[in-house]
Amino acid sequence: MKITFDSNTWRKIATPQNFPKDPLTEIYFKINQSIKSGKIEAYLSETIFTLEAIKRVERKDFFKKYTPKKTYNISEKDDIVNISSSIAPNPELHPGNNEFLNEHLNDALNIGFKVVNIPRIGTATNPDLEGKKINLENSDFEKMAQVSGRIEELKAGLYDITKIGEKYYPHSWFIGVGKAPDSENHQIASAVAEWADGDSVAVHIALNGDYFCTNDNAKKAGSNSVLSQKNTEILNNEFNFKKISPLELSELIK
Repeated sequence: MKITFDSNTWRKIATPQNFPKDPLTEIYFKINQSIKSGKIEAYLSETIFTLEAIKRVERKDFFKKYTPKKTYNISEKDDIVNISSSIAPNPELHPGNNEFLNEHLNDALNIGFKVVNIPRIGTATNPDLEGKKINLENSDFEKMAQVSGRIEELKAGLYDITKIGEKYYPHSWFIGVGKAPDSENHQIASAVAEWADGDSVAVHIALNGDYFCTNDNAKKAGSNSVLSQKNTEILNNEFNFKKISPLELSELIK
């Protein structure tokens, strides 16, 4: 089974021994063993380790300070001047994983989790993921882009963070988020978390995954969340998206 795990499940499954008081610890151990044995192919979206890895209170400041790498090249041949430029992520400006996150990531990679690269022009990348990501095939990336666009049409995923940014700088929502007043800090932190969920769902569908494992439920998720009952039903109808809890997943394991 191909299973994508979201932010609220993967750490407990990668390192179940660190959560002895959790009532589902036995279930997390069972899923952990199934990933080790190869019964489950486990995937994570890179976004979990990029902006969502930054502390909630520091996310707006990160947008404010972050700038992508820009390079310009000028060459001349046969009296013709060629000018080219490029924009790339700037991992040097990312704080990387904290010790807590690094421990869980290493445990996840050691048992077989795969972190899927999410290529976006100039957006932040985590240097601690260098050499630890897999790339989507071109057709899968095109599918991910299609699904991401549909999720935004549902006013989920990237939608909230782009709308916040566009209020303060219409030409670039990314720059606009950094220009937002401190009164938007809570909204920005929540919007980044929703962005990560949207990416995880899009990656899952692009990989033709079997189930998306999450502890989120329809009552807890906001009505515009990608994991709300309304949106998961739409995504199921259009892309065969199936959400599952760790308990339900454990019951499928034989």
